[in-house]
Amino acid sequence: MSQQPQTPGTDPTHTPTPLEVCDPDIGQPPAPAYSAETLDRTAEVFRALAAASRLRILLVLTRGEASVSGIVEETGLSQPLVSQHLKLLRSLHLVDVRRMGREAIYSFKDDHVSHILLDALEHSVEHEGE
Repeated sequence: MSQQPQTPGTDPTHTPTPLEVCDPDIGQPPAPAYSAETLDRTAEVFRALAAASRLRILLVLTRGEASVSGIVEETGLSQPLVSQHLKLLRSLHLVDVRRMGREAIYSFKDDHVSHILLDALEHSVEHEGE
């Protein structure tokens, strides 16, 4: 008796490593599949973005570089809280800092972060009141 080949996702003994993500239109995992480490780092990014205070800080940065004092002024958050949030955002490579004299100037590390933020905000605006 010949066995028919299993389609991905139908073999109960198959354990995808790294995690295979299926495109619902295709039904096949895209290349590359994402490692558990990559998924963990991505979850950390989403946890960081889950705080409204950090979102307000990042929203300031969508308009360009800003100093800590500028971020404090625009968000109304305390300086220690802004500094604490920026430290976390830097550790996740979401923002970058450069020094100008004694002042730290923050900006997005790359465009990915601003796109995530702006897309999420647009999604929320589209579904307000539902």
